[in-house]
Amino acid sequence: MTDPQNALPLDEHSRAALAASALTYDALTGADASAFDRWLQAAYRGLHFDALTPEQLAQYREGFGPTRAIGVWDPTSAEPESPVATVASWRSPLSLGDGRSVDAWAISLVSVAATHRRRGIARALLEGELRAAHAAGIPLAMLTVSEATIYGRWGFGPAAYTADYRIDTRGLRVSAPLPAGRVHRVETAALRPAAPALMARSHERVAGEVPFDTQQFDRMFAIAARTASRAASLRAVRFDDASGVAQGFALYSVAEDPHDFAAHTLTVEYLCAATDDALVALWHHLLDQDLVATVVAPLRPVDEPLEWMVSNPRAVRTTDRREHLWLRVLDVPAALSARRYAAADSVLLRVTDPLGFAEGEWMLTTSPDGAATVTAHAGELHGAAVIDLGVEALGALLLGGTPVEALRLAGRLAEGAPGSADRLAAVLRPARAPHLSTWF
Repeated sequence: MTDPQNALPLDEHSRAALAASALTYDALTGADASAFDRWLQAAYRGLHFDALTPEQLAQYREGFGPTRAIGVWDPTSAEPESPVATVASWRSPLSLGDGRSVDAWAISLVSVAATHRRRGIARALLEGELRAAHAAGIPLAMLTVSEATIYGRWGFGPAAYTADYRIDTRGLRVSAPLPAGRVHRVETAALRPAAPALMARSHERVAGEVPFDTQQFDRMFAIAARTASRAASLRAVRFDDASGVAQGFALYSVAEDPHDFAAHTLTVEYLCAATDDALVALWHHLLDQDLVATVVAPLRPVDEPLEWMVSNPRAVRTTDRREHLWLRVLDVPAALSARRYAAADSVLLRVTDPLGFAEGEWMLTTSPDGAATVTAHAGELHGAAVIDLGVEALGALLLGGTPVEALRLAGRLAEGAPGSADRLAAVLRPARAPHLSTWF
């Protein structure tokens, strides 16, 4: 059954809009396993994934219960019991760094069948989610996207980025000092119970992370049916500090080069570091392996210090860099006051929002200790910086990972007073680049 905190009422505006096209908009109750299986298969088909096996479906049903699942059905289709569109959503904390977080509405599995495109279905689904979350007092919506051209029209902006790295380890020396402590080889099954607590501590250090659910952990550790075929090749190490306390872990696999046995490729499947020492020690271990010529590390932070940790910075190549986490602000005061800021100042944000949720003039006032207040503005500026921007730009800037100057040059925001962009950039600057280490 859906968790009560996720059981938001269906949006009546979207229901009426779809009913006008003879389509049914409804939520699954969780009581009908076959209805859930059809819904999930439709979502996977719409996203061009392989169909799920009965065992995989059973695992999904067990772990998916708390999630809000909505579908759109066409009674005139050849298979009217299968939805032609899907969306899943749930309430989740979003990390803001410094041990802080903010409540957000996570949106996933947005799909529309190829037979039903261009009929306003996606718009009804997305706007329904935003209206429901806003009515529930949730200050943000968030998602990861398969296509970067879609979600800006609903006010989402890219707020956290990710990078893929490829490191040539032949002749490479890790020059960063090796921290006190020890890296242990461990069995993946033995590491799995400790992973959630370690990852929670790791996530507190950086903005942009969201908690993993049980299914994500089971897939990561190759316990789930979808990833069980990887179990034999998955390896695990754990870093303990000088006091013997676990502070991080890494999961990785190694693939043989068919032409050179001394040139294996090591893939970092996941690296979790709750301390700086853990990050350095685990990279030492991963980069200093016999019979390995290449290390690849996908979905890592864009400010990963790898090139500064090794003797040859040219051995570290960024093979991809892209936006990953998209945010949509629904409540400006709640969203902006939740995080800490890097400088004391006052910035008037004049926000436009076609859907109306974030529309208005908002005074962001930050103090030397990093705390902030956000109020609806009425009156004198008293020397405040002034920024005009759309809600999608506000979402992109929220975590500090998108350069203010880049948005200004691109015409995505404008200064209402000279020097305002520099002042906003100084206020927003994070200690670490925002990062999300998973898809959802």
